[in-house]
This record gives sequence, C-alpha cells and structure tokens, in this order.
Amino acid sequence: MADPVISFVIERTGDLLIQKLVFLKGVRRQVERLQYDLVRMRCFLKDGDQRQDEDARIRNWVSEIRAAAYDAEDIIEIFASKVEFIKDKGLVTQLTHYPLKIVNVYKIGKEIESLQMRINDIADSREKYGIKNLGEGTSTQGEELQRLRRSSPISEDTDIVGFEKITKSLVKELLKGDKNRRVVSIIGMGGAGKTTLAKKVYNHADVRARFNCRVWVCVSSIYNHKETLRTIIKQLNPITNELLDMLEKMQEQDLEERLYKDLKDKCYLVVLDDVWKEEAWDCLARRAFPDVNTSSRVLLTSRNQDVAVHADALSKPHELKTLGQEDSWQLFLKKAFGHGANAGCPTDLEVIGRKIAGRCAGLPLAIMVIGGLLLGKKRLESEWEKVLDNFSAYLSRSQSDAGAILELSYADLPANPKFCFLYLGLFPEDSVISVRKLIHMWVAEGIMQKRDAKNLEETAAYEVVERLCSRNMVQVVEMTVDEGLKAVESMIYCESLQSER
Repeated sequence: MADPVISFVIERTGDLLIQKLVFLKGVRRQVERLQYDLVRMRCFLKDGDQRQDEDARIRNWVSEIRAAAYDAEDIIEIFASKVEFIKDKGLVTQLTHYPLKIVNVYKIGKEIESLQMRINDIADSREKYGIKNLGEGTSTQGEELQRLRRSSPISEDTDIVGFEKITKSLVKELLKGDKNRRVVSIIGMGGAGKTTLAKKVYNHADVRARFNCRVWVCVSSIYNHKETLRTIIKQLNPITNELLDMLEKMQEQDLEERLYKDLKDKCYLVVLDDVWKEEAWDCLARRAFPDVNTSSRVLLTSRNQDVAVHADALSKPHELKTLGQEDSWQLFLKKAFGHGANAGCPTDLEVIGRKIAGRCAGLPLAIMVIGGLLLGKKRLESEWEKVLDNFSAYLSRSQSDAGAILELSYADLPANPKFCFLYLGLFPEDSVISVRKLIHMWVAEGIMQKRDAKNLEETAAYEVVERLCSRNMVQVVEMTVDEGLKAVESMIYCESLQSER
C-alpha cells in the first residue's frame, strides 16, 4: 500500500528548508542539495509504492525513503524551533550575523551530509529493483479538478439506481395506520447502500408530510449512549449555549427523561443508522422512545438481521440486496462520466468499463468509489486497464470488495490528498464535519502547501475536499446557499486504512 506520508514529508521539508535558508548561511549549499535530492526521490515513489506487494526488498526501499524523509524533517524542525526561540527573544539580527555563536551550524552540516549519503545509497539501490521515474502522475492537478467539477459531489435522487421498488415498500410501511410505535428495518452487507436508501426514504415528500418530527442519528459499532441521546435532543431543540451546557452536565437517566419528554406528544420518525448491537437498541427504545399511540416510527439500518428482529419481531426486515448487472452499469456510468450530456460511455471503453463494474459485485459504494476514481482520469483504454489490473492485488488482501476498491482509489490519490484523507480517521466514525473547520485544521497543522504564488492554503484545502467528495471517498452532508461544500461525513474506512500505514 502506498505511503502518503513519505511524499508529504518530502514536500513539507523542502518548504521548511527554504523558509529557514536565511539562517543557514554556513550550510546553504548542503541544504539546497538535500532539498534537490529529496524532490528527485519523490519521482520514483509512485512506481515503488505501486510495486510494494511484488517484493519485500521494494517495501524496504520505500521504508528507507520514509526514514530519511523523517530524519530530514527532524533536523530542520529542531533547528527551526531554535530559530523561533531566538526570534521571540529579539535576537534575530545577532543570529543572522553570528550564527555559529548561537546555533551549531557545523553540527547541522554534518547531519545533512550524513543524510545525503543515505539518500544517495537509496537512489543507487533503486536501479537493482527496476524502479522507474513515473513523475507525479498521468494528469495535472488542474486537469483532474476540471474533470471532477463536471460532476456534482452531492448524491442526488437521480444517482440512486435499483432502489425504486424497495423505496416504495419502505415508505408504504412507514405510513401504515398502526397507532403503536413500530420499527422498520433495512439490513444488508457493508457498502450495499443502506444509508443512501434510508436517506431517500427520510427525505421522501410523503414521509416529511406525515411526521412532524424527524431525527437522524448514526449509532455505529462503538455505541456511546449519552452522546447519542445528546445528538437527538439537539435536533429537537434550538441550539443555545444554555442547552449545550445543560446537556453536558446531565447524567444518563436525565438525558433519557429529557428525550422522552421531547418526543412524547409528537408523531416522530427517528432514523437509527448503522446499529451493530442489540444493546444499543435496548438502551434507546425502552427508556427514551415513547410508545403512546402517536403512530411514531423508527427506521433502523443494520448489517445484522438479529438486531432488526430484536427491535421489532412483528416487522419483517427489508433486505437490501446487491445491484443487478444493468443497474450496476447505469450507476457506474453516472459516477465515471458525471451528469448531463457527457454521461455516455465511449465505445472503446465499454468492454473494459463493464469488466470494472462487474468486479464491484453489485455494491453501490464500491461502484461509486471506482467511478469517482475513473472520473479523474483521462478517458483512455490504457488508463482503465491499469485500474482493472491493479484490482486483483487489492482484492487478494482486502476482506471485502468495497474495502479493496477504496484502497485502490486511495492509492491513486496524490500524496497530499492521501494524507488529508487519513486525517479524517482522527474523527469519530460517521462524524459530520464542518468543511470550514476541517480546512482550518489542515492549514494549522501545516498539511496544506501553496501550488503557486496565487494559490492560498485555504483554496488548496477546499480543492482537496472537492476531490475526495467527487471520488465518493467522503460524503457531502450539507451545501451552502451558493452550492459550496458546508459539511461532509467521514467514512469508516479512514481509520482502518490509517492503521495499515
């Protein structure tokens, strides 16, 4: 698996070296040479990354670059911290005129010299493994972004293929006249589209008209009862500082009683997305969800049929099966070619395209991710064949088709978007994340760099979010009034990918 940190550290180290160059008069040439060597090695990373599964020696080679890049960053970071300390003390002028008296430039020079020798040895060894200079990819960032923007990142109703029949069935069951609280369940394997289907039902016009109170909460595998209760209560009440302070201080029983009171007189619909354990349902249903003849409903999604049956033994779970061949192909076309007039498939790509779509095993998530990957590539048969050829290697390692495809799409990203994607693993599973907040965090962490003098870090960060959304690696949750990205949802695979790095 490709290591995004390697290329990212090299890029950041180069920037840091240049920024502190004024203070490195005694080792200027060594610094510039180190930067050159690191940037040169980056050109061989793409081939090395793609071939790590071939040979343990290639994996070791990539690891050696990683270690060298980290050591380079450590050297400069230590020096930079000393410079910042001296600047804070008002000694910058003294430093630039008498660097040897304050910072041991000779020692830094020897460390850089030793590091350069390591890098040269690594460069020589690459020839033994046949690692080639593949540059930075087959298309420029600008070209890819232009293609990605032809397609809206929002998953619209028109994107949902093959869900028409089950959607009608779910809506019909939710609208039945039974006065008792009932549970309607959607079950299916990971990546089958349970959440997408639930959102379609949740936003259906007839459902909105019927229920005067609608709430959506993601439960996930690690269940936090108090946080789930707080999430629901926040959706039912105006958000004020007073409310937030009160919720933080409330004990579990107090939160349950508050939620029960908020829902008691309402015809409510609560969606519990991604319920893994029966205990999670028991905690909510038996103490917090009123059953008082208001025709209220709970829509539950789960991979586990036992959870659905446990929640309501009288209601048969709706099993979401994988898409058929033609539905898979139609969804693939929409994701690989975007919306509108340009959504057709060129004749020379149809055979290879159908093979790729077929390898997704009818899983909507897998099709959407692989389609997003291809959307950013040139429409050449050779490009698509590379994607298909790489498929087998990831399938052999992954526990699921969807996971393999996400790994493939991840591996195809440039270094900086890879690092940004892994950063999402720091957020709790299925978190809704403010795009503005995420961008500020990336910039503050020093993750984002300008591509040119006019390209601000914030702009570059927003483009990374657009790229990840267009590739369907993160999901758009909310748009601004001018159709900009406002909030996105992290995916469960971020954490698993991060743990493999």
